[in-house]
Amino acid sequence: MLRPENSTPSVGLAGKRQSARKPRTSGRRAKKQGGAGVNNRKVLLFGRLRELALYRAEVLHQNGYHVLTPTTRGEAVAAIEGGGLGAVILSYTLSSETVEEMAELLKQKSPGCPLIAISQTGTVDRRIAPDEVVIADDGPTALLAALRRALRRRVQ
Repeated sequence: MLRPENSTPSVGLAGKRQSARKPRTSGRRAKKQGGAGVNNRKVLLFGRLRELALYRAEVLHQNGYHVLTPTTRGEAVAAIEGGGLGAVILSYTLSSETVEEMAELLKQKSPGCPLIAISQTGTVDRRIAPDEVVIADDGPTALLAALRRALRRRVQ
């Protein structure tokens, strides 16, 4: 209930002033940028080693990202076809054919969506053409930095 400007504030049970404004409870809200239906905080992370994918997803989640971790190729395809992704991260643990297929599908369905490749050596097939390459041994900090760079470029 809104109070008129000249009215006195209400007083709670403990005798403290209560604000007419609703308190903010959800922290910082994710911004929608980069086009209709795209949430830059929604990330697809796909890798064959489930525990490793879940670990990386947890790190990203702790930094404010909503991470989808499909368990099958079909789930990954459905997520990409569904759209609305801020970025896609593919791991070196996947076969080359799967990475190529996912990269091509991403280019078709969401041409502006950044692709980040996690590689063991830092080299990636040129046909995949990721926006960022992260060396797996550099850890989650490098992945987080690459994701932020890729999303920043997308917004600009």
